[in-house]
Amino acid sequence: MNIIETIQKNLGFETLKKIDPNTQETTGVENPMGNTAIAQAGIPAILIGIYNKLEESPDINALDSKQANLIESIFGKSAPTVVQQIDHYAKFKDKHSEQQLEHIAQESVRVVKESVGGNTDEKSVRNFVSKNKPEALLYLPPSLDLGSILKNNNMDDRASKMEGPVSSFMRNVEKAFNTSDSHS
Repeated sequence: MNIIETIQKNLGFETLKKIDPNTQETTGVENPMGNTAIAQAGIPAILIGIYNKLEESPDINALDSKQANLIESIFGKSAPTVVQQIDHYAKFKDKHSEQQLEHIAQESVRVVKESVGGNTDEKSVRNFVSKNKPEALLYLPPSLDLGSILKNNNMDDRASKMEGPVSSFMRNVEKAFNTSDSHS
């Protein structure tokens, strides 16, 4: 089971849908709304934020799920914009949506730390991120514009949401030449 499915099941959300690289929408007949949409946007966005944080500083122990404002810790000054984009995607805004995102962030940090296990050295953390980040991108709604918010335009690229042998090969080539993976 991948990390997204683990978080989704642990929190009791409906199964998240992958983003169709052609339509740039979730697969299926209708777009999610409300809590389902908060999970659809929030889980992959928060995971991407965690992965970006670990790419910048591969110290898994710096992630503390007991922080008062974990979303702010993950996204920094971009946190309000990320929350606003998720609320806009969900067509849902109330005082509880931010609390729900904080709950998703706590579970995401817990699952990521559990998945990394005792392999907390820099190389293991970087390998973990490079292995799991592409999976999270498959679920990330492009309308969040997270790549622009986090100043990483590769996230919003349609190719990051494609699956299959050619796409997998291209991601493996990208990993081989990715400078963040070569820090040992």
